[in-house]
Amino acid sequence: MATIQSSTGPIDTGDLGFTLMHEHVRVGWGPMYQQYPEMFDREHELERAVSRLKAAKEAGVQSVVDLTPIDLGRDVTLIAEASRRSGVNIIAATGIYYTETPFHFRMREDREMTELFVRDITQGVSTTGIRAGVIKCATEPVMHEMNERVLRASARAAKETGVPICTHTFPANRTGLDQQRVFKEEGLDLSRTVIGHSDDSDDISYLEAIIDGGSYCGMDRIGLPRPRTSEQRADMVAALVEKGYASRITLSHDSCSNFHWAPEGLIDTAVPTWRLTHIPLDFIPLLKERGVSDTAIKQMTVTNPRTLFGG
Repeated sequence: MATIQSSTGPIDTGDLGFTLMHEHVRVGWGPMYQQYPEMFDREHELERAVSRLKAAKEAGVQSVVDLTPIDLGRDVTLIAEASRRSGVNIIAATGIYYTETPFHFRMREDREMTELFVRDITQGVSTTGIRAGVIKCATEPVMHEMNERVLRASARAAKETGVPICTHTFPANRTGLDQQRVFKEEGLDLSRTVIGHSDDSDDISYLEAIIDGGSYCGMDRIGLPRPRTSEQRADMVAALVEKGYASRITLSHDSCSNFHWAPEGLIDTAVPTWRLTHIPLDFIPLLKERGVSDTAIKQMTVTNPRTLFGG
């Protein structure tokens, strides 16, 4: 076993248990929090997150990887407090998303981006002392110059610190393969990478290419009915397991306990399956109906996350 960084301090990979690899305590737009803090009720957000995390824990979840990067409203103190109050391990992330140009780095050297990621991982985010344990980066709908700079900086930080990378992709354009190309060019061990949102694809040849390239397939939008239902996602996971790929799959929802891109409650009503308990309570039974064994399920939910973080 290895010691890794959670939001509340070092933990052993053996203590991860059933792990959801791609979730969010809070997602929003950073400038709103900075300029209009009175619009946000932090205690209410914390209570929502803790309630959902406790429900997940009751369903068997022991750990969550929060993949909120710097520019999506990341608040590591909120994440750490949610972890303490719920009893669920939460691993926080560093990194940059794709929806906006990271203007701070536009005319700076890429090493400064890498250095910031490394600082978050080795010293802590800002003055909090809370260390990131994973890097998040994203590509959608196509890779552009600034996006590639972020990916390369992420790969260099991952090589320096040994933490894994988990990504956001646009499978319809097969951008996971673009990410793998850049990571490979940077000399990154692809077995330490999860190519995210792979379950949005209905092209098994694309997913096999990701696995053959050395990465994990992040089947991590389970519960979102578009572009594929949970039943269709279960079909694809079962097909990959049948081909012998259980050791290259991770599972998650990409759910947000607090999602400020929409009015509160709208997503809960519109997408009731987009929650931390959907996989343990609803999706795993779908996998078992399709002949996926308990051994394969444990591989995807316990062993693979432990191996990914253990290095």
